[in-house]
Amino acid sequence: MKNNLENSIKESLKGYEMSYDSSAWEALSKKLDHVMPVSPKSNTKWYLGGAATVAVIVTTIALWPAENNSTPKNIASNTNELNSVVNKGNVNSVSNNKGQEATATNQSTNKSNTLVDENVGIKTMATENPIISIGSLINPLNPTVNYQNTNGGSSNLGVGSNTGNEPIKIEIATVKDICFGENISISNKNEVSLIIVDPNGLKTTIKSNKTISFVPETDGKHSIGYIENDQYISKETFTVLPSPKADFSIDDKNIYEKGLPTVNVSTNSIGASYLLDFGKQTVEDTKETSVHYFKKDNYTISLTVEGLNGCKSKASQTVEIVDNYNLMAVLWLDLSNPTGSAYNSFMPYALTERQVDFKMKIIDLKDGGIVFETTDASDEWKGMDRRTGQQVEKNKAFMWTVSLNNPEKGEKSEYTGSVTTK
Repeated sequence: MKNNLENSIKESLKGYEMSYDSSAWEALSKKLDHVMPVSPKSNTKWYLGGAATVAVIVTTIALWPAENNSTPKNIASNTNELNSVVNKGNVNSVSNNKGQEATATNQSTNKSNTLVDENVGIKTMATENPIISIGSLINPLNPTVNYQNTNGGSSNLGVGSNTGNEPIKIEIATVKDICFGENISISNKNEVSLIIVDPNGLKTTIKSNKTISFVPETDGKHSIGYIENDQYISKETFTVLPSPKADFSIDDKNIYEKGLPTVNVSTNSIGASYLLDFGKQTVEDTKETSVHYFKKDNYTISLTVEGLNGCKSKASQTVEIVDNYNLMAVLWLDLSNPTGSAYNSFMPYALTERQVDFKMKIIDLKDGGIVFETTDASDEWKGMDRRTGQQVEKNKAFMWTVSLNNPEKGEKSEYTGSVTTK
């Protein structure tokens, strides 16, 4: 510390030289002789005292803390106009001439041209040497740096603060209104994060220069904005429109109504229009309908409801069909008691219930001959072979075929099976 102090003083006085003013020295000498004659030894004491005083002043200025980190050499450059300096061990000063006194401090102050700086409080003009910040003279230990805005007022610099003179410029493309249940792509091309706030206060952040697919959690008005000085500023809004609730029930499965495999569907959803999708067929604008599945399989049924605002919602369910549809035909014919048995005649039951045009044939598997043929559901086969006019033998299998002229939608036109006599 001591070495640094000595070096600073040496650097401050290095190369300094003041012109000698003989008239000022003679005036001072005469005055000293008149008031109090002193010996050469007394003059030496005054010389040393004056030099020590100047040294203390220079040292104090050099070591005083400053915000602009001015060096002792820079400070010393402002003392070129001092009227009292150390020059080769002599003290030259201008004493009270008509009550006027010029000091180095006043001259330095008059020549300094300062202005307020946005970042450090005070700075000098480019043509002048920097001087000590007033802020550091008041409290040299305070590390906080203040800035002053052009619109007045000042604040501390900090992370997330807007330190510029202009407000943050945020650009957000217009976001269209969407229906609840939909998603929308929102891009952030700004250098700060954007925040989406829904009506319930739920926040979704979009980082700088990122794009997200936004899926709303609720309907209502949503806001897009940013954080400035710890406050949320809304920049853009959009609305999530409510969607109708789509829901339906499958009342019956694997039942037969009027000879057809039937699945009944109904809904209590409120909407302007309805669409039921059964896979290969659709039904519009109805709350209750039926569908026929003829093959064993799993099928998906979907309901789409559209509201008055144009928003739609969709619901789906899966139904299992456990058997293939085969016109509900029996597998055997009872020839032992043709009048008392329930199976004393053969006709697929579905043909007796349905209003359908058909042709049925009974074929002998042994030779391929046609044993029976009809187009009337009431004309049942009772086991007679039309070729011989005799009853066929027992425990014999025959093939039957039915051709439909007007099958249902999604239904095949040809059915086959076997029937065995007993």
